[in-house]
Amino acid sequence: VLAYIIEVLVINIGNLLLTLLLGMFLGVLPGTAACIAAAALFRHTAGGAHSKSPWRCAAVTIIVFPAMALLASHLAAPDQIHTDILSVVAILVGLVSVIILAPVDTPSAPIISPTRRRKLKVLSIFAFTLIAIAIILLRQSVWSNAREIQLCLILSLFWTSFNLSKPGHRLMSFVDGIKIQKRGGD
Repeated sequence: VLAYIIEVLVINIGNLLLTLLLGMFLGVLPGTAACIAAAALFRHTAGGAHSKSPWRCAAVTIIVFPAMALLASHLAAPDQIHTDILSVVAILVGLVSVIILAPVDTPSAPIISPTRRRKLKVLSIFAFTLIAIAIILLRQSVWSNAREIQLCLILSLFWTSFNLSKPGHRLMSFVDGIKIQKRGGD
């Protein structure tokens, strides 16, 4: 058990460092960090789809969060109206997802207690509210990176809402089903 805990801890720390390193390499480190922070805050309480393998989960994280930050950096260029529309849609999708779906458990981590389920629902709504407020406040900010970070939070809200849904679970099942061939020795 201790060896497993150490392995998961090392994988998660490595996962975080590699994700941030890729974000830095792509020139979107602040956005990558914002995506990770928003997703961690939301997913910690709302739950959602998870890969059965911490290695596959790490691979998804290393790919998805820098990609979202890179997309946000490209979306930040158009007019503010596009960002405003995405903000409204993301907040509505996130709110509906939290109200209807959260908290989402997995077979490996079921939520048995109704009291715990209610507590996680309230905490999910609180986490969602913090992210929504950050999106709204960034709209008012004069900071030069505000729109990019705002879009990172928007995309993270879409991603975490997706992970609460059945299609999100199907995606993780698909990722779990990818066969990795090992090369045999000659």
